[in-house]
Amino acid sequence: MLTFRHNAQFSTAAVWCAIALGFTIPISTAASNLLLALTLLFFLLSGNYRDKWQCLSPTAPAALAALAFCALAILGCGWGAGTPPDKLHYLTKYLSLLLIPLLIPLFSDARARQQALAAFCAAMTLTLLLSFLLWFDALRWLPPELHATLTQARDPEFPVTRNAVVFKLSITHGFLMALAAYLLLLAAVEATTRSRRLLLGGLAALMAFNVLFMIIGRTGHVVLAVLVSYFLLTRYRQPPNARQLGVLLLGLSLLAITVWQFSPTLQARADKAITEAWQWQAGRGDKSSIGLRFDYYRNTLAIIQAHPLLGVGSGGFPAAYDTQVQGTAMARSNNPHNQYLLITAQYGLPGLLLLLTLYATCWRAAAPLPAPQRQAVRGILLAFLVGNLFNSFLLDFSERLFFAWACGVLLAGQRNEPASPAAESQR
Repeated sequence: MLTFRHNAQFSTAAVWCAIALGFTIPISTAASNLLLALTLLFFLLSGNYRDKWQCLSPTAPAALAALAFCALAILGCGWGAGTPPDKLHYLTKYLSLLLIPLLIPLFSDARARQQALAAFCAAMTLTLLLSFLLWFDALRWLPPELHATLTQARDPEFPVTRNAVVFKLSITHGFLMALAAYLLLLAAVEATTRSRRLLLGGLAALMAFNVLFMIIGRTGHVVLAVLVSYFLLTRYRQPPNARQLGVLLLGLSLLAITVWQFSPTLQARADKAITEAWQWQAGRGDKSSIGLRFDYYRNTLAIIQAHPLLGVGSGGFPAAYDTQVQGTAMARSNNPHNQYLLITAQYGLPGLLLLLTLYATCWRAAAPLPAPQRQAVRGILLAFLVGNLFNSFLLDFSERLFFAWACGVLLAGQRNEPASPAAESQR
């Protein structure tokens, strides 16, 4: 029979596994899956389920929205023409959102939350170091097998000295690096010593440089711009007036122009995107990155138009898309690279509304948190809102797991943090 002491030990083990998960998400899928399984196992063994449920009450709308979305994904397996493997493919990915209500009861301690964020930032700092070494071509001395492992995610079109990705593909690398830069910038603002402020701010600047000058992922470029803009907006204690907003926009414009002038990578990727967009023709079967996305969007909108209320079910998208492109030169796909279109195609307009409700309730749940945590949660939400315009992040392992992990860790702070007057004014 498990005693209270055993329950506490299992709960502590679950917390440490969840902290370690923050380190492995950007680095290793296998290690992340192992830690995720251990976190769930220790959570279940720790008992005290009534207390855990009560711990969710301050964040009940966000937790319930995550549970409701997972319930919809399960129910969605009951309609549509999808095969069992297709249904399982999407269902297992969407169920990752259960990590939000699972982690909230575990991270009542502020120190544990800090350690979790530090673990993620440490992993991204390691990624940054290796990325710089690859960029300078300073790792040729490594055994060929290890060098190949580090660079296995690189785009064959670009040498590592032009696209210095480590562990993950360029989209994931750039996206997570932009988020790490933002989190370190928030930490630098809160630092109590000048040396710590310079260290954290310097790391944030290097990570931003990595995204803009060393990585080809356009999603990271856009997300970093959004996060920098949001960070500057939150520096105002009250919503900026017209004059302040004008000064802010002018400063951002000058910063963007400066970065543009000195980043050949940014210029090349933007020019390529514009060229591909202009050359795209509907139904031709374009093979470029932008052309494929335009085909995905156009065909998925047609699926939504045919199934606006209930969609095609959890596993019905691949079959519906195959039907849409049958007899054309367009490629088959199980991912339209837009999370909003995918969810609407699968579950209709109610599904899209439920997804947006999840984001909105997480945003609202962050309101009582101290400024750094509130801005961290909302910055992460903004990054996902924007990133999901060009990607289906709930299908991508690192992105979806980071979202659920970060929301669970950070929103747990609402349980024991009183709302500040500033927080009340920003609700």
